[in-house]
Amino acid sequence: MSQRPAGNKTSAVRRHERGISLIETLVAMALGLLVLAGVLQLMNQLVDGNASTIKVARLEQDARSVMDVIIQDLRRAGSFPEATRDLGDPKRFMQDQPSVALIDDESLQTGKSGSSISYAYRESDGKLTQGKFSLDAKAGSVQMHTGTASAPETITDPAFMNVTTLSFTPTISVSQSGTLQEVQTAIEVRLVTRLKSDAAVERQLIDRVLLRNTVLK
Repeated sequence: MSQRPAGNKTSAVRRHERGISLIETLVAMALGLLVLAGVLQLMNQLVDGNASTIKVARLEQDARSVMDVIIQDLRRAGSFPEATRDLGDPKRFMQDQPSVALIDDESLQTGKSGSSISYAYRESDGKLTQGKFSLDAKAGSVQMHTGTASAPETITDPAFMNVTTLSFTPTISVSQSGTLQEVQTAIEVRLVTRLKSDAAVERQLIDRVLLRNTVLK
């Protein structure tokens, strides 16, 4: 009975135990790099999308905060602590009430808009406070000037957002009461802001405030 040479058996075992070739290694590395690149690209997109969402959310929050400051202070326009006491004395009422609001330093006219509003009110101790909100178109910011401050305060962040529109539009209703005219004024405030880093992202807010005290003429 013939026997297979030992050398042939060893050769067959070596063929079965042959390792991965250089070409196979390079192909595997290339496929791995492609998969890794895809994962990194997806992660970058997720990070960028999250950053954009955060910026938009902050833009909305900052714009709403500015609008709230404007509305809350305008609600005080024309108010004075003697108003209730003076209701039975129209002449005294007219003497005690602060000056009426102005838009762009002009008397209010229904439907005539402007980018600044100035107003006055008296504190509970009778102290007269002057207030003003305006748009600094060059800087793209909202300016607030109240009290005795010598310079206006910027209440928006020009490095983050650009204020393109700030407008005040009055609606005036007049009714006759005997020899007196009762004037009630509502102000529509419109605020438009854009991201400084992406002008395509824009938010618009519109609010309305009724000035607290009726003006008698």
